[in-house]
Amino acid sequence: MRPVRTNWVFLRGLGRQSGHWFQFRQILENYGKTPFDGDLQFLDLPGSGLDCHGQSPSSIAGITDALREKAGMASYSSSPSEVQSMARGNRAGGARARPVPSSERNCLFAISLGGMVALDWLSRYRHDFDHAFIVNSSARGISPFYKRMAPSAAWKLLGGIFQGKLRGDVQSMEEAVFGVSCNVADHGEKVQHWVRLQKEHPMTLPNFLHQLRAALTFKPPEPGFKSPVFLVSRNDRLVSPQCSDDLYRRYGSSDAGYFVHPFAGHDLTSDDPEGTADFLARYIAISG
Repeated sequence: MRPVRTNWVFLRGLGRQSGHWFQFRQILENYGKTPFDGDLQFLDLPGSGLDCHGQSPSSIAGITDALREKAGMASYSSSPSEVQSMARGNRAGGARARPVPSSERNCLFAISLGGMVALDWLSRYRHDFDHAFIVNSSARGISPFYKRMAPSAAWKLLGGIFQGKLRGDVQSMEEAVFGVSCNVADHGEKVQHWVRLQKEHPMTLPNFLHQLRAALTFKPPEPGFKSPVFLVSRNDRLVSPQCSDDLYRRYGSSDAGYFVHPFAGHDLTSDDPEGTADFLARYIAISG
């Protein structure tokens, strides 16, 4: 049997960029075998990273569609009704169902705000991905606002970002973000990496506010699409683990699963890049 080639799309959260995958990305790119042997797309959300000179949409749906185009999937129709219609011979609009070779599968891995994008993506374009993993995310109307961002952490995070943007103090800003999102001890190397990223590809305050508005106003979709895998850091000090519990109760299934990390903070892949990569490899190997 021909081996299956696995393609991935990776999405980060509020105010972050693809460079923040850092060691996790290095591990995957050097893995050299399944399930990280296909195309690995570490996408920047609009207005961040390499796209820092662009403008971020102020809705999750707008972010989703921009990323889907960036991932090369936008030319394909993927909603159930459209795929069914095309199967009956209706080619209106020139849309076509995404061709998925039997020797390939597509996976989505998304953290925090990226997880909201993932839910929207999975619900509207149901045939784009074979597996999806959502990490430490939340949604309005499913979890209370004070669980979606702990008040004490929000004060430190948003205060640090606004002060950093207004004063041009990138060091203090990234230290504030690291302080509430990570639990690991190797503070220096990662913070300095984050500082370099912000200096090279600075996110503007308007783009940050657009992303924040998108997160705050996101209306979660109705269930009915293929259940994602939920990963939760029990020691997340920024977003309450209850939010992942709530998402799992709404969208989860025993077939996909719910997994708890014992020591990581909100930024799971920064705190445990090796463990996360190993988990994904084992999950795909078992589930196929």
